[in-house]
Amino acid sequence: MSSLSRMLIILDCFTPQDPLLTAEELMGRLDYSRGTAYRYLRELSSFGLLSRLEGGYTLGPRIIELDYAIRQYDPVFRASCPMMAQLSGEFETDAILVSFFNDRIVVTHHERGDDKNMKISYGRGERMPLFSGAASKATLACLSADKQRRLFKANMPTVAKSHLPSNWPSFRKELVRIEKERLATTFGELDTGNVGVASPILHNGPFPLGSVCLVFSEHRYKIIDKALVANAVIGAADAIRKRVAGLIKSDEPASVRSR
Repeated sequence: MSSLSRMLIILDCFTPQDPLLTAEELMGRLDYSRGTAYRYLRELSSFGLLSRLEGGYTLGPRIIELDYAIRQYDPVFRASCPMMAQLSGEFETDAILVSFFNDRIVVTHHERGDDKNMKISYGRGERMPLFSGAASKATLACLSADKQRRLFKANMPTVAKSHLPSNWPSFRKELVRIEKERLATTFGELDTGNVGVASPILHNGPFPLGSVCLVFSEHRYKIIDKALVANAVIGAADAIRKRVAGLIKSDEPASVRSR
């Protein structure tokens, strides 16, 4: 692991359960020497990624600034929000967008629907279970077989507790099925009584841009046109992909576009 990675991993230590940590607590968790820990803390604080408080350190205002920048300028976010609002409005339910990075799946946008009684445990900025839920499965299905195998081997106890097969051939077969159908549907895997229907947002890179997911109550999903839902979710994922490509092209300098 590079020194930069060792420094940035400090940010992962802060959670809703541990919003404030002392240098000594961070040293114990990461097994860093005192000199190394304080050097990293000074660097992170100088860039606003951490703030020094009387009781320790907490995440800094630079992270809020970066979140604002993503909402304003990120092509995926800009392309997705109108489509998510349209999808949520059409089916009067919640729509969720997730992204994959560093072997984790994170909710990057949550469009609220009209069903105020439906509980959804994972909102914007929260990390979702890697092997459970329609959005995670749709995303995993589009990774390379080598990447899937590595994640499977590194997380076998977690896989065994998930709703995916706990042996590699069956695990791989299920993800291939989802990839071919471009659709994952799950029942009660993240929240009891909810149904998730998700499709991956594909592009030419090594990973999908993420997945778009509609969440229904089981009662509503039983009576809704399932083919209509599937086509709408896949269509939204396709539309987001095309919009992202268009935004990237329009944002390129003229000298790059003319090559």
